[in-house]
Amino acid sequence: MARHTMLTELREMLRAEIGASSNVAMGVNTANQHDHLLRRTQERLWVDHNWDFGSIQRDEQLVAGQRYYAFGDDVDFDRIVDTHVKWGDIWHPIEYGISTSHYNAHDSDEGERLDPVLRWDHHENNMFEVWPIPDSSYTLRFKAYRKLPQLIQPSDTAFLDDNLIVMFAAAELLARSGAKDANVKMAQAQAMFNKLKGNSLKKDRFIYGGGVSKGERLRYIGGRSVRDDRL
Repeated sequence: MARHTMLTELREMLRAEIGASSNVAMGVNTANQHDHLLRRTQERLWVDHNWDFGSIQRDEQLVAGQRYYAFGDDVDFDRIVDTHVKWGDIWHPIEYGISTSHYNAHDSDEGERLDPVLRWDHHENNMFEVWPIPDSSYTLRFKAYRKLPQLIQPSDTAFLDDNLIVMFAAAELLARSGAKDANVKMAQAQAMFNKLKGNSLKKDRFIYGGGVSKGERLRYIGGRSVRDDRL
């Protein structure tokens, strides 16, 4: 089992799993079909579990008077786990979602500024918005899962385990053809999936963009309550 296996190697592994000929010339007609299946299989497995090795942390510099910012190229903005801003010497969690009630309190359309930023939200064109608009410059930090690298060109490499991808793809192909061992292959693939998840299964509750839970301390900054992460 290995990660970062090239697409051409995955294709050969798949042909071996379904009992197809190893003759390269005979596999030309099915190459595109198999590549698509392998790519789709990895994409499905990638979103089926929060793989630890896909976790990343990215900092964005907030600028005084700037409301909108672009996500980093490798950040999957649909899978952001936690968000903080560094105000002073302390990292403070900020909440996801900006509503009309927030704009009524501090009107971003009028350019009203206030520190520190307390909330963030998605904006169009791969952008995000912060609220209130910052009045000074400081750092926002996302903890997220990275975008899955492409698996299109023959030299592209898989980000997930090669056997995991191939086994699920093989089970699907065998089921299509009505092969008697399709169910066995699927059971093997599922067992491998469960094994690889192992201890990486998340025990903590997923909070989109972060959140305040019972028992957490609050403190006041400028008359507003925020979580207190100080030791």
